[in-house]
Amino acid sequence: MLLHLGCVQTLVVSSPEGAEEILKKQDDVFASRPSTKAWNLLLYGSRNVGFAPYGKYWKQAKKLYVIHLLAPAKVKSFDRAREEEVSKAIEKIRLAHELSNPIDLCEVFSSFTLDVICRIVSKSFSKRHLLRELIEEGTTMFSEFNFEDYFPTLRCLDMLTGFNSKAIKIFKQWDELLDEVIKEHMNRHLNGEKDEEYLLDVLLIQANKKDDFELTKDHLKAILIEMFAGGSHTTFITIEWAMAELVQNRKVMKKLQEQFRQIRDVKHILTIENIKEITYLTCVIKETLRLHPPAPLLVPRESMQDSNVKGYRIPKGTKVVINAWTINRDPNYWENPDEFYPERFMENTVDFRGNNLEYLPFGAGKRICPGINFAQSNIEIILANILYHFDWELPHGEELDMSEAAGLSARRAENLRLIPRKIDR
Repeated sequence: MLLHLGCVQTLVVSSPEGAEEILKKQDDVFASRPSTKAWNLLLYGSRNVGFAPYGKYWKQAKKLYVIHLLAPAKVKSFDRAREEEVSKAIEKIRLAHELSNPIDLCEVFSSFTLDVICRIVSKSFSKRHLLRELIEEGTTMFSEFNFEDYFPTLRCLDMLTGFNSKAIKIFKQWDELLDEVIKEHMNRHLNGEKDEEYLLDVLLIQANKKDDFELTKDHLKAILIEMFAGGSHTTFITIEWAMAELVQNRKVMKKLQEQFRQIRDVKHILTIENIKEITYLTCVIKETLRLHPPAPLLVPRESMQDSNVKGYRIPKGTKVVINAWTINRDPNYWENPDEFYPERFMENTVDFRGNNLEYLPFGAGKRICPGINFAQSNIEIILANILYHFDWELPHGEELDMSEAAGLSARRAENLRLIPRKIDR
C-alpha cells in the first residue's frame, strides 16, 4: 500500500511476499534509514547503529556490534550477571508472596532487563531511576508526530507544540548522564585500568585504535543510548506478554513448569546451562514474539534508488514500513493465527533470525536486530525461574486485559499484576 503522508511517500508492506522483495531480494536497495527529527535530536544525528543511514559508518559500527559487543561468546560471558539479577528478582517476588500482595510484573521485568544491561555496560551505574525515565520518554518521542518530518515548511510549528523543547530537554539529560559515565571509564583507562568485561571499555578501546573507523564521543553516546534502550525496553515487553499469555493458557504454563521442575541439581536458581535443553521454552518465546512483536512496525527503511516491487515503481527516497504484526498473523502461513499455540513450533523450522519472511519479530536482511542472542538469553532465564519457583494466578475477581497500548512498541495497555504462590522444595 502506497501512502502520501504529508511530503513523505510511504510504502506499507503487510505480506510475506512483499517483505521478501524488500528484505531479501532487494535488500541492497532498501537498506538505508530515513532521516527523522527525533532520531537526529536524541541520537546525535542518528550516530547509533539501528537508525544510522546505510554507508561506511553503519557497516563498521554493525561490525563492531557483531564481533566485539554481541558475539555469541560475549553474550555468554554475561551469564553470571544475568543469574545474579535473576536472584534479586526472585527475592523481590518472595517478599510479595510473604505479604500476600499482588506483584507488578512489569516493574520486575523492567528492573531486571535494565539492571542486566547496566551491569554489563559500565562498572558503576547508580542513576538507574533516571535512566529508566529517559528510556521511556525517548521511546515516546520517537512515536510522536512532528511537523518537520512531514511538512518541512511548517517546522516552526514544532516550537509551538512543545516538541522541540521536550526533545532538547531529554537530550540534555542523556548527554549529562553519559558524559559522567564515559568520563569515569576514561579516567580508569588513564590509570591503566581496562576491563573488557564491560561494553563501555570495549567501545573506548575500539575508539582509541588508529584506523579508518572514527568513534567520537558523540558516536559512543548514541551507541550507549541504543544499548540501554534496545537492551531493556523491548525485552521486558516480550517477557510481560509471555507471562500474560501463560496465565491465560494454563495448560501451556503447567507443561512448561513440569519440564523446569524435573531438572535435577538446581542450587538456587535455574541457570542458562540448566534450561538449554528445554526446547518447549523456545517454542513459547517464539509464539509470544509471533503474536506480540515488540516493534509491530519494524524500524522504517528508505529506498536508495528507483526500484520495482511487484510491478510497481518505487521512487528513490520512499519510506518503507514493514507491518510485522500483520505478517506474523497471516492466515495463509499460520493456522489459527490469533491463537496462542506454542506447539506449532515443535516441528516447525521457522526461526526468528530473518530466514523466514512470514515471521519477523527482529526484522531481516542487513538491518536485522543484532541483539537477538542477548534478548533471547534474558527472556529465557527470567521466565524459567519465575515459573520454576512460583505458581501464578490473577488477583481475586480480576480479569486479564490483553489490549495493547498505543505507540511504536506494542507494550501492554495495563501492567501485569499477578499473585505468586511459592513452591515448597
